Amino acid sequence: MALFSERYGYTKPTEVLIREEMTEEIENAICSSYDILHNYLRKNYKTDIYKELELYLWTEFLDQRYNDFFGDYGYYMIVATKVLKSREYEWFQKLDILEKSVKWLYAMGNKNQGIKLTADNFTTQINREFERLNYAYRFVDTEIVELTNEQEIKAIETCLATSGNNVRMHMSTALELISERPVGKYSNSIKESISAVEVVCREITGEKDLGRALDCLIKKGVVIPQSLKNAFNKLYDYTNDKETGIRHALMDETGEYKPTYAEALFMLVSCSAFVNYIHGKIGQ
Repeated sequence: MALFSERYGYTKPTEVLIREEMTEEIENAICSSYDILHNYLRKNYKTDIYKELELYLWTEFLDQRYNDFFGDYGYYMIVATKVLKSREYEWFQKLDILEKSVKWLYAMGNKNQGIKLTADNFTTQINREFERLNYAYRFVDTEIVELTNEQEIKAIETCLATSGNNVRMHMSTALELISERPVGKYSNSIKESISAVEVVCREITGEKDLGRALDCLIKKGVVIPQSLKNAFNKLYDYTNDKETGIRHALMDETGEYKPTYAEALFMLVSCSAFVNYIHGKIGQ
């Protein structure tokens, strides 16, 4: 139920997601998540894993000298939360340090299942706070991406979780490219997204060309409505159009056209959903 002030019109709940900035409330929510992470790691592990994370950020993110990290009497430099509360860093740099922290945690999780679960909980907490505060970003896998609703997130996560290595590689790369800051590589992200569809269709039919592969799916018992097949044929034609610059040299240098974030996001979600649809059709 809406709060008193919202029900009686004193304030209006925002319908616009916060993007390309970071409010104090969002900074505090992320810092609190780091606080919880710190306390949990210190309580459950003999070695100071959180200190190792801070040292990693000190040397690999801030590019500071190793020995300068350590102070007297066992103290060490606090990195993550100081960067988040600092006015010297841009909003996307603060997301960078958050993403770098998560990637480090999952790398450590490859050696310790408990740390992997801790990383899962940390990213879940961050996503919960971002949703609560209407922040237009979420963790998907280990990448922070701008997504507009949970259905889009679910489509991409399902594709990553249920696909084979080749499809997952293309989708993971598409995520990385769209999430680059301050500006993503949208043409290349679109190319990787459609490549994932090509791969899943090729694995079923043996056809390299997506158009022919879609035609051959019915022979493999995968029946797709003609209108849907036509729609994806047109999306494939779009990625091959010289004016889009997706599979060709970028055309914006000549004043023609350059794909935007919105198109890259649309293709990422649409291609993920189509791969999930094909998996559902063949019972995977």
